[in-house]
Amino acid sequence: MKICFYLWIALELIFWTSCSQQQRTFEYVFKQDGWNFSCPYLTSDARGHLLLTWAGADTSGKQSQLWMARFNINSFRLQDKFPVAHTAGVYPHGENLPKLACTEDGFWVLAFGTVAHRSSNPYAGEIQYVYSTDAGRHWSAAQPLVTDSSSHDQRYFALGVAEGENQPASKSISIIWMDDRLKTRPEGSTLFFARISPSGNVSDSKPIAYQLCPCCRTAMLIDTHQVIHIAYRQILSDSIRDIMYMASYDQGKTFTQPQRVSVDNWVIRACPHSGPDMAVNAQGLHVVWYTLSHGQGIFYTHTVASPATEKHVAFAARQQVSGFNMSAKHAQIAALPDGRLVIAWDEFPLHSTTAHQRIGMQLRTADGKWIKTWYIADPGCDLQFPVLFPLGGDRVAIAYTCQQGRRSMVVCRSLFVGK
Repeated sequence: MKICFYLWIALELIFWTSCSQQQRTFEYVFKQDGWNFSCPYLTSDARGHLLLTWAGADTSGKQSQLWMARFNINSFRLQDKFPVAHTAGVYPHGENLPKLACTEDGFWVLAFGTVAHRSSNPYAGEIQYVYSTDAGRHWSAAQPLVTDSSSHDQRYFALGVAEGENQPASKSISIIWMDDRLKTRPEGSTLFFARISPSGNVSDSKPIAYQLCPCCRTAMLIDTHQVIHIAYRQILSDSIRDIMYMASYDQGKTFTQPQRVSVDNWVIRACPHSGPDMAVNAQGLHVVWYTLSHGQGIFYTHTVASPATEKHVAFAARQQVSGFNMSAKHAQIAALPDGRLVIAWDEFPLHSTTAHQRIGMQLRTADGKWIKTWYIADPGCDLQFPVLFPLGGDRVAIAYTCQQGRRSMVVCRSLFVGK
């Protein structure tokens, strides 16, 4: 199958001639006639590549598949792009987007959601994954993450890879997800944790939290001290839906008791469809999320004590990120090499009934102080579900879905964020 690829050469040439080498900005647009592209995700491998994955569905609704593009992480030059084998049937969903994780020795796992095969609930999902042991050259057949027949709904997953000098001998990839097993109330999901080994087997599967808000994405990262950080939205006291945090200091054997990152006390009897995100730097752990309690939109906080040394962390008072805008959702955060923080989200501009969705961007110091806010907009397109990945120096990669009526495409850009 041939993939149509478009590069906005005019934009590239403008920045090549008007900016220094470090400030060059590139933009790639991925689209194909008869197909809708969405759900971008960014990560990197151990060979100096930035990796972009996204979901594609044909306009007839009969076919869907995952794609991947590989860039030089330093120059941001596209090297190749291809459909990923054995990923037919992916269900594109911006909050439940496909995700890729890569170990240093070439073991890759690409997980994605599909329609559930063991449920009469039309909204239920199933998580499948393909894996590669040769850095993406060959892929396994798709496999279900859960084989327990009592599980009828899995979704909103996150992947984690150990990094740094202290990583365990096992090169497995950690995964968390929401599951309908062991539900304690009619509403809410159970959070499970497991590992996927280079042989493709799932092991150490176990529940670690309960009563999760069933339609908000989860977040997980593993820092250089091998601490596993997890964040999610939980249903508390029947109708409060606040962001929770928990961690493991023994590589997933045990987890701390969940705690709120902020006592928002947001009472809502519906799912916000907007989960949290995290980043870590030398200053500690940083969290962004969406709430409509005592304010509206995207908020930010950080740990007061470093999670590498304190097992019961405290979070600073939250800070407003997006302004008083209830449409601001889907926050993402990334730490640059020098520790500064970049936050992104999507929103409709305030006081406008005709403007399209735009991407909000914010730069903060390494300890969370505001530096500047700016926006990415397209006059003919809704920009949705941004994802971030830090590049070298003052650059960050951002990818998002550009929705034009019933058609959608994926945009990937490198941005110079400045000082």
